[in-house]
Amino acid sequence: MSGIEPSTASRGRVPTVGGVIALCVALLAGWLSVIVGSAGAAEPRPTVTVSQNTSLVNQRILVKWTGFTLAAGTNSVVVMQCKGTSPQPRDCWAPRWTENGNEVKQPDSSPPGAATKQTGLPTAADGSGQVWIQVRPALRLSELGCSDRQACSIVAFVMPAAGSTVTSFTPFHVDLGESYGPKDTDMALAFAAGQAAFTPLSFVPAPDACPGMEHPDLSVNGSGEFTQAGASWVFGLCGARTSPVNMTVSAGSGPSGREAFLGNLVDVGVTQQPIGGPLDKARPVALPTIRDKDKTVYAPLTNGALVFSFNIDDVQTHLPIPSMKLTPRLIAKLITGAYLPFEHEPGAILNFYDDPEFKALNGTYSWPTAARTPILRGVQDDTIWALTAWLASDPETVTWLSGTPDASGIVCPPEWRIGKATYPLAVYTNRVEMLSNTNVPQTVYEDVVNRLGNAVPTNRSMTEVGPKDDGQDKYGSHYVMAITTVEAATRMGTPVAKIRNAAGNFVDPTDPATVRAGLAVAKPGSDGVTLTNDYRNTAQNAYPLTITDVAMVSTDKLTAAKAAKIDTFLAYAATAGQVQTGSFRPGALPPGYTPLSDAQKQQIAAARSKIAAAPKWTGETPPPTTAPVDQGTGAGNSGGSSAGNGSPNTPGTIDPGNTPTAAPSTAPSTAPVGAAAPPTDKGPFPSVANVIKDALDGDPSAVVLLVLMCVSGAALIACPVLLSLGHKRRTGGWPPPVAAVLRLIGRQGATA
Repeated sequence: MSGIEPSTASRGRVPTVGGVIALCVALLAGWLSVIVGSAGAAEPRPTVTVSQNTSLVNQRILVKWTGFTLAAGTNSVVVMQCKGTSPQPRDCWAPRWTENGNEVKQPDSSPPGAATKQTGLPTAADGSGQVWIQVRPALRLSELGCSDRQACSIVAFVMPAAGSTVTSFTPFHVDLGESYGPKDTDMALAFAAGQAAFTPLSFVPAPDACPGMEHPDLSVNGSGEFTQAGASWVFGLCGARTSPVNMTVSAGSGPSGREAFLGNLVDVGVTQQPIGGPLDKARPVALPTIRDKDKTVYAPLTNGALVFSFNIDDVQTHLPIPSMKLTPRLIAKLITGAYLPFEHEPGAILNFYDDPEFKALNGTYSWPTAARTPILRGVQDDTIWALTAWLASDPETVTWLSGTPDASGIVCPPEWRIGKATYPLAVYTNRVEMLSNTNVPQTVYEDVVNRLGNAVPTNRSMTEVGPKDDGQDKYGSHYVMAITTVEAATRMGTPVAKIRNAAGNFVDPTDPATVRAGLAVAKPGSDGVTLTNDYRNTAQNAYPLTITDVAMVSTDKLTAAKAAKIDTFLAYAATAGQVQTGSFRPGALPPGYTPLSDAQKQQIAAARSKIAAAPKWTGETPPPTTAPVDQGTGAGNSGGSSAGNGSPNTPGTIDPGNTPTAAPSTAPSTAPVGAAAPPTDKGPFPSVANVIKDALDGDPSAVVLLVLMCVSGAALIACPVLLSLGHKRRTGGWPPPVAAVLRLIGRQGATA
């Protein structure tokens, strides 16, 4: 039976227009039903989705795929970051290819785990699967150059077995998480066979998005924990419609920031302790005194928290473990290497995850059978001082650090016992020789973050050419921990442990309420702005390891022009710089930070008043500020540049606490993520182009208004012309107004 009704028109009668339209609609509906029916019967096409595909920085995203029914029950799926929105095999970081008869592959990544590729990934019976993968912007992976101007993609495809063809495609069977390098022909065959899919990615602007980086107005250097916020604020400040500021942000540590600031090497230092605070007093070498430390003004910038984040998979399910609880003593056992086979009580536990203290708190999951020391920074840092001060404030932990075994016979290594080690510590080093190849402290903040996200431990093997990094854990067998920040854990999508506070409660630092509670009981330093945690305060919900990054500004030889730029920076930090949107948006406060309180914003206002009231220097212009070089390393950031990679105009830092046990890094540093303001127009009036640009900047509705205005203007001119032409065509003469104008022109021409 046809789906088209017979016509009711009499025979021989010409169909009406309406009848023809009805017939066409019916035919179209019939064809659509056939197409839809066929599509419904076809195999589902593979698709890929991601947890975030815009405003990306150096971070991890969750990739999910569906429709790979051919690969169901296998571990044959490959996921990669590639360049472009229609990527070819050579646009991706991982594939090998043949060129002039030779096989070519991408160079080894540096730091380890930088390649954005995951292989040996499982697919469920329904053709679906998922994996976390780190994606990198141009600064972190220049070969792909991903930015707001260079779109990229996530590609997922089924690795074909040898002998596969487009019509006879067989998945490549491998062990779970097995690492292998696909060839360009493998990826091309998967696409041709319909066993591949991709989805586009868009990153935040690259550092050169603001022109004029060679002439920054402001240099900011110090605490690595601040740099992700600083990277964001760079774009908000340089893109301001009025009073733009071109700022570079470089990462180091609190001590190196104070040293660079007092040495007159940067305009603004970032610290967590005041100049001359407890860590500075413990330094064997005094800070430089080029600037008068008594002429320093302090202003809070960001709040955060030091956390114990982990990337650990359940041994049975191979899925990420989402939660963990830790006590101060458990953390002390981890960082001191207490589970190594040295002097212990008989029958002592030699695996962290078998420790009865740990199992009593975390018995739900199947934990790994071996333990690793958490990844830590190996430079002098305010956070290391805070961490070890917290451990030394807990009575149970102090007893253990003094040499008394716990109930399971686990004892503190002699090298870490109170008396042998002085608490708090300014720098973390390998005091136990047995850890030298399994625990390599990292000099750079961002290297800690990258290793955590990629599950790249600090283990290394000794080879003929020296120590070599063991590389990334396999999918489903991750077990890496790191001591880092909420911001870093949020960016990498790794869970953080709840830790026990002085009230005996396990508090979650990803809840801003616990961070605010910890800040509320923290004690101000001698400057009145920097904060020291009150580790023994029994506030029920207080997180004990909060972080407040504070700006240091000197009024010593401060010019009026520089003071104006600093004032704009601080005003931004108190307003737009505290706005959060749920994801990284240039100019806003990134996820993982806790916005400043009203009282802290008032402290910024007070600092601005002090800077404005300070006498301005009118003598010889000081030399341009340039931060010192960080011995070839710096702290990395999605928006930043390298202190040791040869990038121009890149202030770095010196970490005075670098030790031989710290792992050298060739990773880019955080900064500069700065840029200079667009050039201004010459003359007393701005150009029309700039006026239009400023009017439209950031306001899509204004574009529509401009189009409507242009169309209206064109119509205003075209209408009388067309009406006049029509009048002449109908009557043979111009309308009276036009005729009068033509006669006037004629008379003037005759007179001339």
